[in-house]
Amino acid sequence: MANTSGNVSIENCVQAFEPYITLNSHVRKPVIHISLNPSPNDILSEEQMTVLTQEFMEKFGYGNQPYIVWLHEDIDRKHMHIVSVRINEKGEKIDHNREAIRAQNICREMEVKYGLHSTLGEHSERELLSLQKVDYPKGDVKAQVKHTARTLLECYNCHSLAEYNTLLNLYNVTVYEIRGSVDGKEYHGIMYGALDDDGQQAGTPFKSSKFGKVFGYEALQKKFAATTEKVKRNSLAERTRQEIVKAMQGISMKEHFARRLKDADIEVVYRINPEGRLYGITFIDHTNRTVFNGSCLGKAFSANVFNELFNNPDADRTRLIPPPEQDTPRQERETDTEERQEYRQQENRGYQSEPSGSLIDTSALGAIDIFSVLMEDEHTHEYIDPAFRFGRKKKKKRRRKL
Repeated sequence: MANTSGNVSIENCVQAFEPYITLNSHVRKPVIHISLNPSPNDILSEEQMTVLTQEFMEKFGYGNQPYIVWLHEDIDRKHMHIVSVRINEKGEKIDHNREAIRAQNICREMEVKYGLHSTLGEHSERELLSLQKVDYPKGDVKAQVKHTARTLLECYNCHSLAEYNTLLNLYNVTVYEIRGSVDGKEYHGIMYGALDDDGQQAGTPFKSSKFGKVFGYEALQKKFAATTEKVKRNSLAERTRQEIVKAMQGISMKEHFARRLKDADIEVVYRINPEGRLYGITFIDHTNRTVFNGSCLGKAFSANVFNELFNNPDADRTRLIPPPEQDTPRQERETDTEERQEYRQQENRGYQSEPSGSLIDTSALGAIDIFSVLMEDEHTHEYIDPAFRFGRKKKKKRRRKL
């Protein structure tokens, strides 16, 4: 059943599925949600999108299930959100094997059948281009924070939680780790929160479990480890180092240094204590979409070096500033914007083709999103990239004692 009126509340939605949910109490997350996101280049009517939704649900195995559909235009494109129940009228759980892969295949087939533009790889880029700072007074903070955290996690490479936090701070979001122990067993937790424009925490932070496992401690550690391998394999740090070295030549003020790096599409974030000492520095390379803590690039790029250059007029600049690798002519230094964009697109394509890169499947017409606006997390099933999900270690079965 399709509903595009937007008048169905979440309470009514869950109540509609209640007869099915009560048939099988063993299904921990009985409600499923799906987001179908056509390309902005495809101008589709409401009727056409309804047809696409119905065909998708039939092929996906939910044609005989009750489901509710919302038509949204809140992110500069029409897209459909579908909510259904994972238990059929016989109390059986609908087959969930290889769901994400099957969903992608169905969408590829429908794109060919209806002559639609392929959107494989476009979704994250669109989300990033339209991404705005979290606006606490605007409300719906949980959805804002989750959307920001997800988009940046998909689009950027971070080596650590500290780097990820620095990136999130640019969009008025913070992430941090909490530790503790229960019955002598140590645990690690991740918290996300909103910030105001002065960098102060706004409102109550959210546990990562409210957003989904891909935002939690273990998933982030896997993401950071994958980034480390990717940066090493693709030599992503080389371009960043070269641009920083160029910007360091003859610098005396941090503002001057930041302007030079901005011309190279690199953002620098300083951490300065109340006494004025620079104790941390992070570089965000927007061309190769990678975040680097200064010390990760080498001793020559650590906070101590830049603190000397900016705050000590007697600093030995010859010793502290590395020489450029080669004397690049001015014309070559001023890299053409189109070449930067092409490099970025190539890098993004390489990133999205890696099994361990994107933790959330957001490809194609049937981009499977984590949809926090309509459904509470305890009711919903979340799609995780198959390579990530199947990479988990299986729990060993306990042998029964005779």
